[in-house]
Amino acid sequence: MNQELRLLIKKLIGGEITDPEFLDLFNGNVDNNRYFDNLLEVICREKNKDDLGLIFYVGFTFDLFNERHLEMLNQLITESWHKVHEDIAGILQYFKSNSSVEGLYKAAVTKFEYLHYTNALAVKCIWALGEINTLDSKEKLKLLSKSKEKEITKNALNQLKRSL
Repeated sequence: MNQELRLLIKKLIGGEITDPEFLDLFNGNVDNNRYFDNLLEVICREKNKDDLGLIFYVGFTFDLFNERHLEMLNQLITESWHKVHEDIAGILQYFKSNSSVEGLYKAAVTKFEYLHYTNALAVKCIWALGEINTLDSKEKLKLLSKSKEKEITKNALNQLKRSL
């Protein structure tokens, strides 16, 4: 992502420009979805954690994430080079795809360095698994319910009870 676009997104975040002004400057007359997808792909390929956070802001603000991103998000949730794992868990929860079960489980049991002090990601992944509500997701919840971490066990058991 070029510096001009970074500054534009930061202006949007800071409230210095409106959503319509941003969209007009973001891509001109190019299709928003295609432009967003291309930026997201390049950012992930380059493993640029700062730009990933910015492009996620744009994706959430303009509702640009959809099922076409599942494969990429399923992979990203287990990678350690960025800091948007909780955002990804939320997106995967929204789409409720069985294809996300394995990635959500792996992320739930991984202690990313920047999250060493909290189980928030694990809890978000557990909720997402509960929303997916398939045989696969219930199996992963059963595994998580045997965690040594009380908070993880409690949330996994709650999600399993919900799915009955």
